[in-house]
Amino acid sequence: MQTIRLPLAAIGGLIGAMVRTSLLLALALFAMASLRAASAHPNVVLVLTDDQGYGDLSSSGNPQLRTPHLDALRGEGTDFSRCIAAPSGAATRAQLLSGKHEFRCGVSHTTTGRNLIRPDVPLLPSVFAAAGYRTAIIGKWGLGEAFPCRPEDRGFQEVLVHGGGGLGQTPDRWANSYVDPWLRRNSGWVATKGYCTQVLVDEATRWLTARAADGQPFFLYLALNVPHAPYEAPAGAAERFVHAGLQEPTASFYAMIEDLDARVGDLLAELQRLQLAANTIVVFLGDNGSASGFWNAGMRGIKGCPDQGGVRVPAFVRWPGKIAAHRVVDSLTSPLDLFQTTVGLCGLSLPPAWTGDGLDLSPALLGAADFPKDRLLFTHIGHWPGDASPERYRSQGFAVRDNRWLLSGLELFDMLADPGQQSNVFEQYPAEAARLLGAYGVWWNSIRATVREPVRYIIGDSHQPVVRFTAADWWPSREVTRAAAANLTTQTALRRTLVALAAAGAVPEPVGHWKLHAARAGHYRITLAPLPAEAEEAERLKIGQLKAGSVHLRTGKRELRMELLKGATAVTLKTDLAAGDLDLEAWFSGQLPDGRLLGAFFAEVERLGERKLPELELDFHTLPKK
Repeated sequence: MQTIRLPLAAIGGLIGAMVRTSLLLALALFAMASLRAASAHPNVVLVLTDDQGYGDLSSSGNPQLRTPHLDALRGEGTDFSRCIAAPSGAATRAQLLSGKHEFRCGVSHTTTGRNLIRPDVPLLPSVFAAAGYRTAIIGKWGLGEAFPCRPEDRGFQEVLVHGGGGLGQTPDRWANSYVDPWLRRNSGWVATKGYCTQVLVDEATRWLTARAADGQPFFLYLALNVPHAPYEAPAGAAERFVHAGLQEPTASFYAMIEDLDARVGDLLAELQRLQLAANTIVVFLGDNGSASGFWNAGMRGIKGCPDQGGVRVPAFVRWPGKIAAHRVVDSLTSPLDLFQTTVGLCGLSLPPAWTGDGLDLSPALLGAADFPKDRLLFTHIGHWPGDASPERYRSQGFAVRDNRWLLSGLELFDMLADPGQQSNVFEQYPAEAARLLGAYGVWWNSIRATVREPVRYIIGDSHQPVVRFTAADWWPSREVTRAAAANLTTQTALRRTLVALAAAGAVPEPVGHWKLHAARAGHYRITLAPLPAEAEEAERLKIGQLKAGSVHLRTGKRELRMELLKGATAVTLKTDLAAGDLDLEAWFSGQLPDGRLLGAFFAEVERLGERKLPELELDFHTLPKK
C-alpha cells in the first residue's frame, strides 16, 4: 500500500476544512430542527361568515343553493351538526375569541357601546401571538373601533378590516360599499378594487403566501362580511335566483353565499398550492342563524331569536390525517368551544388561571375521547336598553339546551323528537322544565355582576392619540330622558335623519352619551359634527350644515356651552379633562323644533398637553360659501 505524505500546512488546511464542514453541518441540522419545531405546531385558518345559517348550504339540503366547495370542506373534516351560536354576530365573535359567554366578557348588544370585550379578558389571537404565531384578521371585527378594543389591541399583528358591524354602518368609512370598499389596514384607511369578498380573500392569499415563505406558524381569522345586509351581490350574480322565481332580497342573499363559496374554494386551493394544507387546521363557522330563513332546514326562527333557527350554524373543521373526515357529530357544540379546542389541537398553553364556558373538544377530534353528551348551553338575546336594569329582562328572550331538551320561556321542546319546535311539552314534563329553569337561574346569577359593567373607550393614551366615536356607540341620553332610542347604527339611517332635518321634516330626538376613560388629565381637543371629515364637501353643505343655536358638551356635572353660528358643519372645543371615567354627551340646540336636541353624530378627541386654566376655545369649520 502506497503511503501519501502531506505537508503540515496541507494537513492543517484539511483539518480546518473538516471543522468548517462539521460546523456548517451542525448549523444546518440545528436550523432543520428549529424549522421542524416551528412547524410542529399546526397553522389555523378560521373562516367566519356573517348571517349564514345552518340551512344556507346545499349540503344541508337547501334546494336553491350550490355550494360545492363548502360542501367538500364539510365532507373532508368533522361536521358539528348541532353547533349552537349566539343569536347575533357580535355575541358569537366574543364567544369564539374569548371562550366565554358574551355577557361574561362585556358584550350584550351589537352596537350602542355594548359590543366591546373587556380589556382584561384574554383573546385567542393573543394566545397564538405569545406562542410565536403570526396573527392576522381580515374582514369584519365588529367589537369596537377605539383603544383598547381594536383588533390590533387584542393580539392581531396585522389588521385589514372595515368599520362597525358591516360595510356602510355608521362607524365604517363614510359612503363605503361592497364594491371597491375602503378598508382599515392597521391604523390607516386604504382604497381597494373589486367586490368585497374577492378583495378579502385576495388579501388572505397574499398573507398566506408570505407565511409560506417565512415558515412561521400562523393564525388567520378571515371574517367575511357576507351575506350580511345590505344585500348587494356581485354584478349579475343574483339573476339565476330571480329567474328561478326568488324575490329580492333572497335572490341577492343567496348569490352572495354562492360567491363566498367560490372564494373559499380559491383560498383552499391556495393552501394546497403553497403546500400548507396538510399542516393547517381549517375551521368554518357561521355567526348566527340565517338572516333570510327562506329555506331553514325545518327549524323555527331566524337570526335574532333564541329558537333553533336563530342560533344553529354550519360548523366544521378539517385537519388532513389528524381529524376524521366524513364524521358527523350530533352532540351539542358551540363557538365557546373553539378557544380551548384550537389551543389544544395546536399544543399551546392556556393563559394562567384562565377559565371559560366552553369545552376542549381536541381529544375527541383527535380520536382520544368521546364527544360530550351531557352539557347545557345558555342563550340570551340581551338587547335591552343600555341603562335599564338587566334584571327586568332576566326571563325574556332566553333559552336553555341540553342534548335533548330546549326550554324557552314557558315552552319546552323535545328536540330529538320535534326538531322543528312544533309541540310545547312544558306541562307534560314538569320535572325537566323545572330542572332547566333552575339551571338558568344559577347561570343568570353567575353573570349578573359583569353584564352591567360598561366597557369604555380610552382617550389620552399614546396607543391611539386621536379617538373617534359615532352615534352607533351611544348609550341612552343623560340629558334628555324622554328621547326615544334612535337607530343610527347605519349610514343610511343617519343620512335619512339629516336629509329630513335639512328639509324641515319630522325627525326623532337623536341624542346619547359616550362612556369613556381619560388615561391622563390634560388639555383636550374635541371636534363635533353631524358628518365625518371624510364626507364629501357637497354632502356636508347639503345636509350637514347646522342652524344658529348653541353647542353643548357635558362631562359629569360640568357643562360647556357656546354659540353656534349658522352654516357650520363642525365645531371644535378645547377643554381640560380630569383622569378617570367620564360620561361625555354632546349636542346642538336650535336644530329641532320645540326645543328638542340634536346629538353630535361624530366626535374626535385628542389630548393636546397638560391642563390649562379652565377656558373654552371655539373654532367653526366649513362656513357656507357666499
